[in-house]
Amino acid sequence: MGIATLRGRSLGLVIGLVGAVGFVLQGYDQAVANGLLTLGSFIAVFPEIDTVNTKGSQKAHNSTIQGTTVAIYEVGCALGAMTCVFLGDRLGRRKTIFLAGCIALVGIIIQASPFSLGQLIAGRVITGLGVGGFTATIPMYVSESSGAEARGRMVLLEGWFAIGGIVLATWLEFGLYYVSDNSVSWRFPIAFQGLFALVVVLCILLLPESPRWLARSGRMEEAAEVLARLEDVPVESEHVAQELEIIRQSLFMDEVDESAVSTSPFALTKNRHLHRTMIAVGVNILAQMTGVNIITFYSDTIFQSELHYSGTLSRIITGCLQIWQFLAAGLAVLLIDRLGRRPLLITAAAGMTIAQTCLAGLSSDLSNKSAAGASLLFYFMALFCFPIGLFLVPFMYAAEIAPLRTRAKVTAMSAAANWIFNFLLAEVTPVGFATIQWRYYIVYACISAFACGSFYLFCPETKGRTLEEIDEIFIMSSSVFDTVRIARELPFQTGILAHIDDTEKVAVRDERVENVSA
Repeated sequence: MGIATLRGRSLGLVIGLVGAVGFVLQGYDQAVANGLLTLGSFIAVFPEIDTVNTKGSQKAHNSTIQGTTVAIYEVGCALGAMTCVFLGDRLGRRKTIFLAGCIALVGIIIQASPFSLGQLIAGRVITGLGVGGFTATIPMYVSESSGAEARGRMVLLEGWFAIGGIVLATWLEFGLYYVSDNSVSWRFPIAFQGLFALVVVLCILLLPESPRWLARSGRMEEAAEVLARLEDVPVESEHVAQELEIIRQSLFMDEVDESAVSTSPFALTKNRHLHRTMIAVGVNILAQMTGVNIITFYSDTIFQSELHYSGTLSRIITGCLQIWQFLAAGLAVLLIDRLGRRPLLITAAAGMTIAQTCLAGLSSDLSNKSAAGASLLFYFMALFCFPIGLFLVPFMYAAEIAPLRTRAKVTAMSAAANWIFNFLLAEVTPVGFATIQWRYYIVYACISAFACGSFYLFCPETKGRTLEEIDEIFIMSSSVFDTVRIARELPFQTGILAHIDDTEKVAVRDERVENVSA
């Protein structure tokens, strides 16, 4: 049976898996630079970024170039995500993902074949353009194609695969670390990731388009056909008609007055476009600024330069950290639809606060070998907390809380914000450690504490809600402080339309419009 003929759960699973393969590329490419920065054959080709064999002003100069080389990938990702603000609704979800995959393939080829730093940087930027498109579109595509009861698991499956990509990159580089006299030790790990982009490019157009995007584009018959495939029911079934009616109501509620018709994510509408955009973007910024990518990007350098472990032992510890993170991400897949988004966000931010605070204290005296060794415990703690609630949950949460009319733009901006602050962290970390040393961790401890409080006050729970029910939570809110309470008190109404006839549907719709207008 081919992909194009799949139906029901099998189709939903394949949609999730193809999206997850795209996120393997995201995780892999984000981690691949970590193991290369201290590799002899890599430094021989790019001596401008050597911070292991240099000291003083030369090391400070090289650390700036190193930070830019690593972080420029995040700039490409941010630009790629922002491009989806303009392309996401024009091309649709599938074509946007296909285009992003093609761009990523071009970047990987350039990135794997450079003989100068400029070529490497160009390749990283182009690869980032494609990966940014993935992160802006895939969580939205999977969310719009999944039922409320399984949406969290299907989207977090992507995060699990992304961290699997980090693990794969880490251990592949460790194996090739011993091929120190040949450029294959760094060219092959970079080229290998092209396999994941190729799988996405070959499969994505065989899958159905998002039914919600089709409905938003006025293609109701096609939306009905896709819903029928996803639910494995006849297209003329009552269930499909009810699902389409729910989507129509969501679009109608976004048009109850002239201002609400705005497609601007910053519009002050009764559907609270601006409010929802600020939450979606804010969650992504705060997730990155908890500082976990200090470890993802620079753990080998920290362990080798600061803790004075050997190159082999540094890579083994980093590999174990990533396996630990992979297990934690698997746990998140099991928890997301049981505990919900809000508890995981709050708990993960609190854990990052503790981890960063303890790392600051233990790193203040690295001459104490016991303290240096104990700091490893809190690296493991950070890489447990982050994938539980801060790695992919922010991408998914942005897609969930955004209204259908602005969803592509909001998810694109959220992903771009995530990558921009990812870039900021990657850029300043080498300089931060070179200047304020252990105090650098205190910055992220404070931000993590602020994130914990913000999630508690402003992030409503979306577990078990249809995307249309989430619309209603915001429509009923009169201030930014109302949404958490309303989400807690509002009855789950997913099945209401199954029990009312067309006349009652009109009455319910009119009543909601009156409540909104009041």
